[in-house]
Amino acid sequence: MKSEKRPRKSVGKYILYVLFGVLLVLGAAMFSLCLWYKKTFDIEFKTLLYVLASPLQGTGAETIKEIISVTVPAAVAAAIVYITVAFLLESPLDKKREKICKILKRIGAAMCALSLVFSSVYAVYVLRIPRYIVLKNGETSFYEEYYVKPSSSLITSSGKTKNLVYIYIESMETTYTSVADGGKQNENYMPLLTSLAKDNVSFSDKDNGNIGGFLTPQGTGWTIAALLATSSGIPFSFPLGENGNNAMSKEEYFASGLVTLGDVLQEKGYTQVFLCGSEIEFGGRDKYYQQHGSYDIYDLNTARAEGAVPEDYHNGFWGFEDYILFDIAKRKLSDLANSGDPFNFTMLTVDLHHNGGYKCELCGSDYTDLSEKYAHTANVITCNDKQVAEFVEWCQMQDWYEDTVIVISGDHPRMDSRLVSKVPAAERPVYNCFINSAIEPADSACVSRTWTSFDMFPTTLAAMGFNIAGNRLGLGTNMFSGTPTLAEQLGYDTLEMEIQKYSQYYIDEFCPELKDRVIVVEETDTSGE
Repeated sequence: MKSEKRPRKSVGKYILYVLFGVLLVLGAAMFSLCLWYKKTFDIEFKTLLYVLASPLQGTGAETIKEIISVTVPAAVAAAIVYITVAFLLESPLDKKREKICKILKRIGAAMCALSLVFSSVYAVYVLRIPRYIVLKNGETSFYEEYYVKPSSSLITSSGKTKNLVYIYIESMETTYTSVADGGKQNENYMPLLTSLAKDNVSFSDKDNGNIGGFLTPQGTGWTIAALLATSSGIPFSFPLGENGNNAMSKEEYFASGLVTLGDVLQEKGYTQVFLCGSEIEFGGRDKYYQQHGSYDIYDLNTARAEGAVPEDYHNGFWGFEDYILFDIAKRKLSDLANSGDPFNFTMLTVDLHHNGGYKCELCGSDYTDLSEKYAHTANVITCNDKQVAEFVEWCQMQDWYEDTVIVISGDHPRMDSRLVSKVPAAERPVYNCFINSAIEPADSACVSRTWTSFDMFPTTLAAMGFNIAGNRLGLGTNMFSGTPTLAEQLGYDTLEMEIQKYSQYYIDEFCPELKDRVIVVEETDTSGE
């Protein structure tokens, strides 16, 4: 008698096993990524969207490594569990157990599918996508009502204006100071910058003389957006390109209709330089500074070409360290001063960039009361604090200093949550300091202020000695004047909500070259004719 053969499993059955296994693995990986994102970052979906859409030049590998270290173990663990359970359920069993296994298989298949559904819903929640969609689909006339276009008739001077040294410090927020100084830490990780702010002009949201700063509305919370907002008075709300790319990085023009600080100073006869330690192409910064002020660009590739660093130099983070940046800055500033022309020297540090910051050879190993991860970031902050203060001291010893205003500000708050994980966004102001300003602030202009990145634009021009008719440019207000900012006049929440909505004026006025990328909203004729 021939033994009875078990029927062969169909190919379709194996395909289903693979399919449900993939669903479980993807669900596990997505959920672990969401948990990591929620714990690590505090940014809106709009910010994430633009950062992801930017070109990858200059992007550090640390964040990618962290993502891999979080998602791969979760995916592997899910795969091992799935394979083990599937094997046990497929093992030869008696009839009674076989029926139970069939039920368990169906339950398991449903759970695999639901794991991906749950992870997707959780991702939508963590990324705050519903709020983004609601605001993006709204339309506003905010710019028509409040935007002030810079012009030569609005920006004048009664005498010689000052040179400008503008130092953007990556991710420098005043939350790093001690509670006693107005921050959120047990001790002050930026004591020298705190002293500079207290000894010079610094505008604060505090009312007790403690250090504070400006808020960063949506569309100003990543580097190129922060540079744009502080030098033009508008948020980064350009449409994405045809392939989902950040349009300003890929297009021939970067907001051709926009008038920026660089445009104003170029018209006034200033020679302009932009210095950064990463690759200038990241986020479209090259186009922005070249097309709005004809800046001489000095970046990682320039440093390689000129021998400031070896040809293959890359510190594994973003480019070259800030201590190299400041050495280059001293040389470039000396050259600018020797030319005899008025100058605008703008520089951007990078060591404090997420995730965690880059610990260079000058950084100490203090703050043993903190976890290793937090101590790392605290040490980078303190190292940056010292380097900026030493650079300012060097500037003050130069012959050209008396004719120069030094502006120091952060670009945006930390994009990761180290040292600030429990601090609400509204309590994380960005650092600012104006040294050797051409004017003094009006009474009570420096304290209890609600102000934003946009206000840095006219305030910087005022500090250089320019007169601004009406004290407003872009969406910004000259802080020295004491005139209420838009955030004070309308309320910060209203300002932030309106600038996240769609604006036809924004497209038509600032980037007319992108009109074909967006839907133009036509007014409906209700006259009946």
